[in-house]
Amino acid sequence: MKSILSTIFLTIFVSVSLFSQCVTGTWHGDLNVGNGMSLAIVLNINGQTADSITMDSPEQAAFGIKVDKADFTSENFVIEITSLGAKLEGKPNTTCDTLNCSFSQRGHTFPLTMARGAYKPKPKKQDPKDFPYIVEEVEIFNPETNVKLSGTLTAPYDYKCDKIAILVSGSGLQNRDEEILGHKPFLVLSDYLTRNGIAVIRYDDRGFGKSTGDVDNATTYDLSLDAESVVKFIRNDSRLKDKKIGIIGHSEGGIIAPMVAARNSDVDFVVMLAGPAIEMSDLLARQNYDVMKSSGQSEEIAKQYSKLALEAYKVVKNKKLSIDERKTKVGETIKKMNSLASEDSSDESDIQENVEVLFSPWMYYSLNSNPQDDLCKVKVPLLALNGDKDVQVYSKDNLAGVEKAMKKAKNKNYKTLELKGLNHLFQKCIFGSPNFYGKNEETFNEDAMKIIVEWINQIGK
Repeated sequence: MKSILSTIFLTIFVSVSLFSQCVTGTWHGDLNVGNGMSLAIVLNINGQTADSITMDSPEQAAFGIKVDKADFTSENFVIEITSLGAKLEGKPNTTCDTLNCSFSQRGHTFPLTMARGAYKPKPKKQDPKDFPYIVEEVEIFNPETNVKLSGTLTAPYDYKCDKIAILVSGSGLQNRDEEILGHKPFLVLSDYLTRNGIAVIRYDDRGFGKSTGDVDNATTYDLSLDAESVVKFIRNDSRLKDKKIGIIGHSEGGIIAPMVAARNSDVDFVVMLAGPAIEMSDLLARQNYDVMKSSGQSEEIAKQYSKLALEAYKVVKNKKLSIDERKTKVGETIKKMNSLASEDSSDESDIQENVEVLFSPWMYYSLNSNPQDDLCKVKVPLLALNGDKDVQVYSKDNLAGVEKAMKKAKNKNYKTLELKGLNHLFQKCIFGSPNFYGKNEETFNEDAMKIIVEWINQIGK
């Protein structure tokens, strides 16, 4: 009897061991989510316990997603991720090079076939293949801020052009191409502008890439000094100094462009790409609502979440309370927001981390600022473009904000335009959610770039 049981135990052990070897490793596949859209999923299996498995969604910039439960048998496995409300069930084929899976989330189940190996992003169609113009590395040093910006100058041959644009990126650390989820919007935009006779300087954000400087304590105002240092660089360069200078700012860069133009007379024109033009606390509250709605949350929950977010922002700005009192109240509000979003609201470390973000120099400055203050001082030609599917900077409110500021500035040389079917990155899209930025084939809509070029070229005529 003892030997029979030992044989059975040995057989089961060998079977499980072989199965473990078969599924261990990195797997990737495309999850079909409907409407012709798919989402890359990566599974990292280093063992048969939950803490030895992670999932990635590279096109959503989500890496190392924790697994809460893992159940392996000798034939298949089940993985659960509570934070996503998701379950992944899989079984390897006989040659151990494919996992046949099903992915379930919030009542929906999708088939998923995964292949062994690392995920490799596909090259984007709009990435330039050649550069029929001058491409030059530049370094811009600002002794006042002790920041050195490293960037790229592109210009028609012999510098035969009469305008030059400075590209200023949105919030968060980004390189000179404003690279995000495999897309390089500023590379595509600078290429299009330069091919159409407009010189361009784009640069790595301070403290990122080849640029230096303190980024942890930098506010939008500090970043505006970086952009202004590029204006000064152009005016001191013999090849460029006589050209009209414009600043094209995307998202937060759309705040910075008017900020610099309002105080520096060397700026000749401004282009705001999804640039905020209303009080930042209102903008971020609306952003919370739109992002939640685009991610599948109900109208009621999205409204409640947005209302709580606005309450938190108001507390951050309430200087009648001490910092400690404000942080305590904000923490309580964040806990309520987490409960609405179906997240674990009891993790104090996560709550405190979110509280500190709201009181960080950049966010604190943003919540206490209003882009209107600088916009209403801009006297030079200004173009403001927003996509109607933008869930980060709501087009109607912010374009109305630009109109309001231009009237206050008595600036008649401006244009506002809402572009149909475009998201925050100016991609043609079905869904405006940031979850799909990486999946969209388009990097920067060509019709939008054409509008920018035509508008810039008519300046001074």
